[in-house]
Amino acid sequence: MTSAPATIRSTPSAAARLDSLTGLRWIAALMIFCLHIQSESNFFIADSRAQEALNSLLAAGRSGVSFFYILSGFVLAWSVRPTDTASRFWWRRFSKIYPNHFVTFLIACLLLSWRGMEVIDFERMFYNLTLLHSWPPGQADVWYSFNAPSWSLSCEAFFYLCFPLLYAGLRRLRPAAWWLIAGASVLFVAVLPFGIKVFHEPFGWSEHFIVYHLPPVRMVEFLLGMCLALLVRGGWWRGPGMTVSIVVVLAGMAVAAFLPEEYGLARDAACTALGYSLLLPACALADVRRSRSIWRARRLVYLGEVSFAFYMVHEICLYAVRHTFGDDHPHRPTVAAGVLVLATFCFALAAAMVLHHVVELPMMRLLTGGRRRSAVGTPADGPGAVPPRPGGEKAASAAPQPVAAGTT
Repeated sequence: MTSAPATIRSTPSAAARLDSLTGLRWIAALMIFCLHIQSESNFFIADSRAQEALNSLLAAGRSGVSFFYILSGFVLAWSVRPTDTASRFWWRRFSKIYPNHFVTFLIACLLLSWRGMEVIDFERMFYNLTLLHSWPPGQADVWYSFNAPSWSLSCEAFFYLCFPLLYAGLRRLRPAAWWLIAGASVLFVAVLPFGIKVFHEPFGWSEHFIVYHLPPVRMVEFLLGMCLALLVRGGWWRGPGMTVSIVVVLAGMAVAAFLPEEYGLARDAACTALGYSLLLPACALADVRRSRSIWRARRLVYLGEVSFAFYMVHEICLYAVRHTFGDDHPHRPTVAAGVLVLATFCFALAAAMVLHHVVELPMMRLLTGGRRRSAVGTPADGPGAVPPRPGGEKAASAAPQPVAAGTT
């Protein structure tokens, strides 16, 4: 792989740290945590009015995975190494995501065994450990097996596999083609949950599987991010600033909250794709130009670096809290529920820090043969992460159950 010939024009440096994108990674991970808290609201809250308010407030987290996919394409296209090879690229991705995935898989097995559930299921183990568990149509017990959020890594692995070919093709196109592909991708994501209704389960597959889990479909968001990065790097991006972009994102979330449930989880991605497509370039340019950005706070950047580990452990922690405190008497007064949610969050964050510093970073150094190079914003080589740039992520009841609260 070689880097795109274009460079950022009218900006000081194309090698700036993208710390704002790191901070946004934490916000997206927190949104997904809130989504799963919302999906477990019957465990936490007895007050139906409080539960309804919680549902409305936290439902926006359903677009978090879409954000990560767009971000992933953006940062990988932004940070291509000029002399890189496909094999080196794939090994760095493996070194970043697989150790966390494998360790959380083992922890999930222990928790399931603690609950007295059957863990040994070779089919689910095979799909999960090979990161193919988002592919089987109509098998939610496979999609969300063991540590449920890991289903999104199945999509990311497919994106990584295709990235060298996609990038080689895109860099040969003119900026007008990048604009066209980006616009068509936003339109595709926006209409898919509604357009799929025209077809009645094509190929016998469920609508949910097609629009939410099928990796080639989700790759459109990844491709969108790639085109946005090429436009920004080449100085061809023309879009609003950060404030307007945030307003567009929030407006999309508000629209999604009023759409019927029949459109599924992908309706949130449909309503926020445009906003995210504006926000990422605006934040990247703010970092390149060193202009003011609320997402660059030091603590927020650190949380962004821990966000992949947090994403991988948060449902395990939620599962452990639920069953430690018992689900036979799930409803609690609103205040007590709030305290329990806060305790769950702190538990998950502490576990994420341990996973990040004890597993993620040491294994990256071990597998890549050296110390981690300075990152351009987020942990190197993760889903939606910003890796180094040189100069220039519940349905089935079948066992084993996922350590999960909902679907992301």
